[in-house]
Amino acid sequence: MMDTMRAAAKSWVAKLLIGMLAVSFGVWGIADVFRFGSATDLATVGKQEITVNQFNEAFQSYLQNLSRQTGQSITPEQARGLGIDQGVLNNLLQTAALDNEARNLKLGVSDTFLAHDVMGNSAFQDAAGKFDADRFKQLLSQNGMSEASFFAEERQRMLRQALTATAGENIPINNGMLEAQYRYDSEQRDARYFVVTTADSEVAAPTDGEIAKEYEANPAAYTAPEYRSVAIIKVEPSDVAAKISLTDQDITDGYAKYKSEYFTPEKRTILQITFPSAADADAAKQKIAGGADFMAVAKERGFTEADVTFADKTKSDFIDPAVADAAFSLAVGAVSDPIKGALSTALVKVVSVTPENQQSLDDVKPQLTERLKLERAGEEIQSIYDAIEDDRAAQTKFEDIASKAGVPFTLIPAIDAQGKDKAGKDVDLPHKDDVLKAAFNSDVGVENDAISLDNGYVWYEVREVVPAALKPLDQVKDQAKAAVIADKVKALSEEKAKKLVERARTGAKLEDLAAEAKAQIQTAQGLRRTETGASFGNAAVRALFAVPENGFAYAAEPDGRGARVMQSEPVMLPAFDPNSPDAKSIAEKLKPQISDAVLTAYLTALQTQAGVSINEGLWRNIAGQQTN
Repeated sequence: MMDTMRAAAKSWVAKLLIGMLAVSFGVWGIADVFRFGSATDLATVGKQEITVNQFNEAFQSYLQNLSRQTGQSITPEQARGLGIDQGVLNNLLQTAALDNEARNLKLGVSDTFLAHDVMGNSAFQDAAGKFDADRFKQLLSQNGMSEASFFAEERQRMLRQALTATAGENIPINNGMLEAQYRYDSEQRDARYFVVTTADSEVAAPTDGEIAKEYEANPAAYTAPEYRSVAIIKVEPSDVAAKISLTDQDITDGYAKYKSEYFTPEKRTILQITFPSAADADAAKQKIAGGADFMAVAKERGFTEADVTFADKTKSDFIDPAVADAAFSLAVGAVSDPIKGALSTALVKVVSVTPENQQSLDDVKPQLTERLKLERAGEEIQSIYDAIEDDRAAQTKFEDIASKAGVPFTLIPAIDAQGKDKAGKDVDLPHKDDVLKAAFNSDVGVENDAISLDNGYVWYEVREVVPAALKPLDQVKDQAKAAVIADKVKALSEEKAKKLVERARTGAKLEDLAAEAKAQIQTAQGLRRTETGASFGNAAVRALFAVPENGFAYAAEPDGRGARVMQSEPVMLPAFDPNSPDAKSIAEKLKPQISDAVLTAYLTALQTQAGVSINEGLWRNIAGQQTN
């Protein structure tokens, strides 16, 4: 049992069960969201109670973690709209069902095992990997827990994970299931098809009523996102460099410091043939001296031009010093005598030489000056940072701080979380991704820490938050009108395609139907259910595989302006081999899916067996609903 519980603590099953509450985990695994004692019960599972306080703590913890992960704040109202509150409650019900089952089975965790597990937790160990009692107590104190409450929660966590591991792990997969999945994944079809299109002029113009109905039915499409006004100060070496002056001596000293970086060593293009013996190399040299082409000799020995060519190499590029010395002592066109190298004997020929070059101070003065200014500016960044922090502590306005420090200030009047302004255009702001994420995780009046860059800083403050709001219909009427037309075009295209398919199924030839639609028949080969692309999207693939061999189907085009009429060609399916790599891969893919399904069924059965009762009045109050 001890080994089982230890393994379960690391399993995907445990992660699945408690993943939704991972936001409230402490360094040891789980936080104080399962503590009982309140007299206000939101729900009961068997003898386990779920209080309003428990739910609120779990719900808020989830929202905080979601905001941290996405970089955007989410309100309780928005979360309820997404069903997050119901997900949190369901997770608490599942956990309570597990606790109830552990109690019914009289399961327990010994103090010895629990202590051993805690001592092996790296969060409580020192640098040498040994359990540190002081660190353990400090972490508990930081999380507002006593040793008794921590051990009680750890004991419950282990019991839950032991139960879920027993239910969801090591479930066998039979060959019948494997073959069914194999057939689904591996079946291939060819298709013949054509596209019937619809022009906007073929559909009736939208009425005001239709436009209003579209506007009311799809408010999200006509809602302006949340906008924020953000003030930004940035300091990097490039912001400071322009103010720095250098003397001629500074530049001269800088050149001496970096002179070697402006030097380019001699480079040569070399042909090299290697031989197993000196006698073979000498014979080849005599042959070349007698007029044979060096490359022809190389090819006689089985080398290609790429094998023997070493283009634009410096002397240090050659591993063998003997070859390097010889290659860099010859004139262009000369062929060496046999060279006894460390690994073989070689002949080399010099094809071309690029002389070494030392750029002078005059050659590099502009870029060297810029480099030295940036270098010195980097040294001043910390003092500028300290001065700006002092001014912020004195409540000085951002504009005045930037002016005093002589660094850039930017005020963004309105920007959404995607970095666009109210006109939908991309907003240019420094270190956009970092600043956006930070700004939308802050609020008006919050004093934020500076964002640290590789060699600089960005300060920001949120000046205003304009909540997301539904735009008036008169502002988006053209957009809503276009949406209505698009819906009509799509519907008419599908209706045309449907009628053509019905005729094909009663004997009409695909060629005749295509000609009637003034479309060209195209073909697609080797289509699979699990593979889609630009030429065959999800809807087309699903429709094609839903009909029998040589059957007809239709599907709307991705742009909604047409529909595809298709005929499925003969089905191709390779023979199934349960020992093949494909079968083994499918088995690995199915394992977590089956385990997930079994675990879900197990948790549902536990709740049904124990009996679940929810205080509907309390739940409606929590969900912001009115009771009848």
